Amino acid sequence: MDRSSSAFRLLPKAMRVTKVVIALTALGCVWGCGREGAQPSETPAERPTALRLAYGKKIHYAPQIIALKQGYFADAGLAIDAKAVQAGIQAAEALTSGSADVAVMGDAPGIIAAASGMPVKIVAAYGGGENMHRIVAAPKSGIRSAADLKGKRVGIQMGSSTHGGLLLFLEKNGLSADDLKLIPLNPSDMPEAMLTNQIDAGVGSEPWPSNIEERVEGSYEVATLSRLGNNYPLVMLVTERYAQEHPEAVLATLRATKKAVDFMHRSPDEAAELIAQATGVPVARERRIMDTLEWEVVLDDATVNSLKQTADFLHSQSKISTLPDWDKVIDPSFVQPMNEAG
Repeated sequence: MDRSSSAFRLLPKAMRVTKVVIALTALGCVWGCGREGAQPSETPAERPTALRLAYGKKIHYAPQIIALKQGYFADAGLAIDAKAVQAGIQAAEALTSGSADVAVMGDAPGIIAAASGMPVKIVAAYGGGENMHRIVAAPKSGIRSAADLKGKRVGIQMGSSTHGGLLLFLEKNGLSADDLKLIPLNPSDMPEAMLTNQIDAGVGSEPWPSNIEERVEGSYEVATLSRLGNNYPLVMLVTERYAQEHPEAVLATLRATKKAVDFMHRSPDEAAELIAQATGVPVARERRIMDTLEWEVVLDDATVNSLKQTADFLHSQSKISTLPDWDKVIDPSFVQPMNEAG
């Protein structure tokens, strides 16, 4: 036996135990620390999945705003790169150009993206409702009903889903576009146009009608474009490639969105405050608009039929050259299992 062994045997018992512990600890570090992933702080399965989301900072994107602020996307295992855009058409462009994996937008931009020939999927609607579009009249316009619109100057964004809804509304009430003077306008310009007596009424989707009512004292609602067979859905699109490569991330995105929608129903006042922080719009107004719209994560027949109706209109107005291939574009394989699971 060598001298080192003899020396070890002569050490007090406590010191011998201490040396053994130190030796085993060192050995463990050599064995464990030297092995890649032996005791990882984060396994590959636990690492968040990167997802580039295009959305906007206005009431149409309330669930996404809340999911970001409340950390619902992160809780679902997603590392979100959120890209705020000015309008839905820019969200569509971000998706089709490859700078976003998932984008949320109104029905018309969603249809334009779906008809572009780029491989995208509509995986859900998360909001909308028949009261999305409203006609607001100037204080001294004398407009009290659909019949009173005859001969009036009506501001509208041409070729939009609002435009399509207005034509259906007029037809239902025995009128046509020829009976009115349609004034092409950006919705954001309608209050000023009304204040300077350029239009007698404006029609648009929220939040634009509320914007008119807020800025033009005495303006008032004439009608909503409801009961026309269209619920004007707000939709979520994903690139086909991302859906194929990261189906679990798409499902996680929908779950986080649903969690945000549930929060909006459960705590509407707090939800309105979170939305207002992002949009810069007064809380009371955001709460009022939030209550006007309908919020639910679905992809049902009513949603699909509404999209098809709007697509037919956009095609008739040459806003899209071909209709989307609905069998390829509509993909309920994510939202249906989620809703069935509760």
